[in-house]
Amino acid sequence: MQALLIDDEVVAVGALKRRVNWETYGVKQVFTANSMQQAKEIFQKEPIDFMLCDIEMPQGSGLELFEWVKTYYPKTECVYVTCHPEYEYIRQALRLGSADYILKPIDYTELDGILTELVKRLGEGRDIDRIPEEIVGKLVAEEAQMKQDDCVHEAKRFILEHIQETIYVEEIAEQVHLNAQYLMRLFKKETGMSILEFITNERMKLAKELLVKTDFAINRVADCVGYGNYSYFTRIFKRCTQVSPKVYRQQHGQGTQ
Repeated sequence: MQALLIDDEVVAVGALKRRVNWETYGVKQVFTANSMQQAKEIFQKEPIDFMLCDIEMPQGSGLELFEWVKTYYPKTECVYVTCHPEYEYIRQALRLGSADYILKPIDYTELDGILTELVKRLGEGRDIDRIPEEIVGKLVAEEAQMKQDDCVHEAKRFILEHIQETIYVEEIAEQVHLNAQYLMRLFKKETGMSILEFITNERMKLAKELLVKTDFAINRVADCVGYGNYSYFTRIFKRCTQVSPKVYRQQHGQGTQ
């Protein structure tokens, strides 16, 4: 397991690296970066399992960095380390799906609890149920009716066929024989949303179908649509529908938790 620490304050990132016994958490190597650009360069060379990242940095914030990471390396988890207790920072961090956040100065006992839970989750294997074919087929058929570039249609089909898996932009681009950056621009132009937004929207559509048409437990629904983190799934679902998965199921009168 490998970790990346990002903070524009060299002293702060050095202290964090020294004061934590990383081997306790199964971390074999710890990388450090002092800017968004440095962090990106490390991601492009090394597989990073999780990162601890400052929020407010010059030349690209921690929020901007994690949004980039979610697009290219969606399996990587993030814990924000910040001196800003303001609600807006925390809300944005949770909206992006950060595993947690901790305030500066760091309480290392609190950090131990966060890292223990994070590493446990990263190490968990899951047997994921397959989504009923008629539900996926319905979404594929709906997308086929849209008047859009053939490459965008092919990209959408690939996403829907792999919706339960971790989906990388590079894999989609390779499937449609386009450069990843060009595909992202074309996709945004044709659909009005980013690839990441499309993936999230389609996962929420599938989740709603499963909540109404099956008796899957809610954590099983989360797994089925590609969210191993139940809390994150619940936050995203509520953001998209204004109600929790449990309430959505109750309102539509089918299935049981």
